Amino acid sequence: MKFCRTVILFLISILIFSCIKEEPDEESKWNPEFSLAIGYTSLGMNDDSGFDTALLLINTFTGLPYWTEEIDIPLSYTMPFDMGQLSDFSEEIISIMFRLNTYNGFPNEALGQVYFLDASNNIVDSLFSTGPITLDPGTVNGETVNSTHNQTDIVFEQSKIDDLTTVRNILIKGEISNVSLDTTLVYYYPNYTLGIQLGLQAELSMSISDEFSNQNNQ
Repeated sequence: MKFCRTVILFLISILIFSCIKEEPDEESKWNPEFSLAIGYTSLGMNDDSGFDTALLLINTFTGLPYWTEEIDIPLSYTMPFDMGQLSDFSEEIISIMFRLNTYNGFPNEALGQVYFLDASNNIVDSLFSTGPITLDPGTVNGETVNSTHNQTDIVFEQSKIDDLTTVRNILIKGEISNVSLDTTLVYYYPNYTLGIQLGLQAELSMSISDEFSNQNNQ
């Protein structure tokens, strides 16, 4: 992690000295940023997404899969994310922007939420404090569906970042609505997916003189 910090500061120093000809004042501050990809998952009607595959069986009375009788189709996936990775910058981080990209490949409206979990998988916080976001349905093209892309940015200020220090995993939850179901497509649903991509951008507040003095003393 110290190596990562050194590399980031080195890159920042190149940018600074390529733009500043004179020495900075003692109290000079700058607000560098760095980005980090958290992960990507593709939710579908499978075991990996927490879907009950027994619901894919056909109900002999209706001639349709059992999942069509459900109000909603819940899907989920847990990925590792250790907020301790950012501990070297804990004093300098002033905000973190989480960026969520969704790709709804189902011909249904969907809901999406991201939960931050501790080492025991207890919920520490959620990305959307007011509840899940709504994802527009994909566009039907015959038997296939063209995914609808949405990008959402959520900023956590420093007071909220402090609460995330115990986070070790992230739970991605999606829910596909069955309210307006096109029964001509039901047998193709196992081929459809809900793509979720999550990353972050951290903004730092640093003293130029202090940081370069520390680097020179190492």
